[in-house]
Amino acid sequence: MHSNDMIMLALEFATWIAFGICALLAVAALVVRLTSGQWERTQAYVIDDGDRTFVRWFHDAGTSAGEAQLSRAQVAHLDGRLETELYYRVNRPGTIRFHQPRSHARALGFCALGFLVVGIATTVAQLFLMGV
Repeated sequence: MHSNDMIMLALEFATWIAFGICALLAVAALVVRLTSGQWERTQAYVIDDGDRTFVRWFHDAGTSAGEAQLSRAQVAHLDGRLETELYYRVNRPGTIRFHQPRSHARALGFCALGFLVVGIATTVAQLFLMGV
């Protein structure tokens, strides 16, 4: 087998691997995006009625309110504050976070894009070697 044939075979293999991984990562990014939901930032007020501690916030331009009961760890995180910024999950009442949720879908999407670039680069290299 000629050395040029070996290079072409290696490039063909790399192309299929890169495009395959790209497709898998793109599907994974889509699944993560669809399952993680939409999070909105809001200003919430802490209410302690003696039996329980919870936060209440307004959303939809002040036309409706949301509420979530706080765990002991969340109350400790607030450190006595009566007002806090939080993120609530749209269409899932009571699901809150005090920090901005990370977008793992974005990281998976960028990895898929990277493998797409590798696949395109190996395809161009194959075309270049065919012309030589």
